Amino acid sequence: MSKIAIVTLADFNNYGNRLQNYALEKVLTDMGNTAVSLVPYRPNLIKTTIKTVIKKDRNSLSTKLLNMKRLRNFLSFDEQYVNTLAVNDNSFQNVPEKDYDCFISGSDQVWNPDWAKYTYDKMFLRFSPTDKRISYAASFGVDTVPEEWTEKYRTGLSEFRAVSVREDRAVEIVRELTGNSCEKVLDPTMLLNRSDWDKVKKVPEKVQNENYILTYFLGGRTEELNKTIDSYAKKYHCTVIHLLDLEDASYTAGPDGFVGLISKAKLVLTDSFHATVFSILYERPFVVYGRQGIGSKMGSRLSSLLEMCGLSERKKEYMDEEHLLNCNFETAKKAIEQEKAHSMEFLHKAIADCVDCVD
Repeated sequence: MSKIAIVTLADFNNYGNRLQNYALEKVLTDMGNTAVSLVPYRPNLIKTTIKTVIKKDRNSLSTKLLNMKRLRNFLSFDEQYVNTLAVNDNSFQNVPEKDYDCFISGSDQVWNPDWAKYTYDKMFLRFSPTDKRISYAASFGVDTVPEEWTEKYRTGLSEFRAVSVREDRAVEIVRELTGNSCEKVLDPTMLLNRSDWDKVKKVPEKVQNENYILTYFLGGRTEELNKTIDSYAKKYHCTVIHLLDLEDASYTAGPDGFVGLISKAKLVLTDSFHATVFSILYERPFVVYGRQGIGSKMGSRLSSLLEMCGLSERKKEYMDEEHLLNCNFETAKKAIEQEKAHSMEFLHKAIADCVDCVD
């Protein structure tokens, strides 16, 4: 049995990073390992609530309380499903590396240069020995690494014992920077079966028998998009759940609620990678839109996912609205099973190599 430390994004506010973190931990423990997820800190709900409520800002008290309820649901999910260890050290230099056989960076956008100023040493595992460093399904989140970061990224990538990434463009970036090839593997959420996620998901009672369209747009919605959503709702006699709208009752849903809401939706409209992943896993018709504003450069990961699953026609620009609710997932299921075998093979070998080196 190996003891493995996972280092990934953990802001306790993002569905994708909490769900992929849980999934990777479960996969590793199912393999017979002990897994722990290292985080700089874990919010204390009471202290955070007090600070948030008394803080003078533009948010109303009702908004602050909603955000605290949402945080509570995230922390509840974490307590129940993720083995999180707060190290109270943002640099991770005080992590006792001798306690772990290997360290895994990933998944999610752990190598996104937009926040590398704060995360580079941590997400490239530079606090640990080079022969213990593995990346699993790491994402750059962008198509190009800015010039000011290329040398550091070249060094950081070259020092990993085993490198795997999540999308086609990421494979090219690693090759361009280091001259080395690397593996493309599945996001951890796709290593689990629907039956695994059924044990985690939570469907709010209010929507269990509802006919609804679910929207989840990290980049916000335009007026034109809102009109389109309204027209779909009228056409298919659906209610609409806007998951990121403060006014929506589902706003405070935790990661388990996120999965549950997608699993029962008649249609999912999104610009989110993980909302797309769970739409595919639960075989719910979906449409992928380009991200607006912040994160608008993150298209490659969604394109890679859709191409692998044979579902590129579900992009808004290719969508035939006559087939909006008709989505064939057979190719996707076969592709996921094939890639799952490859991904598990990578994990087994990478961990075994680290352990053999330590021995």
